[in-house]
Amino acid sequence: MHINYNMKNISFLKRNLIAHKGVHNSKIIENTLPAFTKCVDKNYIIELDIHILNDNTIVIYHDFNLFRLCGVNKVIETLSYVQLSKIKIKNKYTIPTLKQVIHIVNGEVPLLIEIKDVNNNSKFEEELVKILDNYKGEFAIQSFNPFVIDWFYKNRPNYVIGLIVFNELNYKIIKKYLKIIDFISVNKKLLPLINLKNKLLIGFTINNKSEYNKYKNLCDNLICENIL
Repeated sequence: MHINYNMKNISFLKRNLIAHKGVHNSKIIENTLPAFTKCVDKNYIIELDIHILNDNTIVIYHDFNLFRLCGVNKVIETLSYVQLSKIKIKNKYTIPTLKQVIHIVNGEVPLLIEIKDVNNNSKFEEELVKILDNYKGEFAIQSFNPFVIDWFYKNRPNYVIGLIVFNELNYKIIKKYLKIIDFISVNKKLLPLINLKNKLLIGFTINNKSEYNKYKNLCDNLICENIL
């Protein structure tokens, strides 16, 4: 399939602020169904993190380890969904699957999906596209792993894809991938140092209004937390 990359519609990534792990606060917990429902209510773009379990179920959770939110010292990808469903976030919420969130969002707001993949064996990507190929809503894929982006470039060239840059060394390493991506997500501290033409630029993670005002003019959009 030949894709004209200049014709990709990526403007949806600038439509509204991006909510990091959904809208969450002291009452609403990150990366839960209520956090994503709140995004739909407020028309925010949803940034979420996905992992693949050992039974190939794709779930939404930020960390690799469950301890911070669940109090269980286990690596999430070593579990099946049956095992994971017995573990609650803050003793209250079940960790949602991607299918559940897609059902709730139903194309109402865009999704910015971060793939937490360190295995480089393509299984994660193959399972993910089984879900996203049939999704009618707007979405973009991002990852800190260049191998993930390379897989989508070769196998789903119509997908909107971007790389995550967390430090200067990382940026130097991934520069060669800039020709094949549609956008780049950059640690806010690097925004003054990066000057990219014809590439949508997103800054992360903004934690207060002072930071928002400091960085808003240095990029096309910001991933925000606790200020939405």
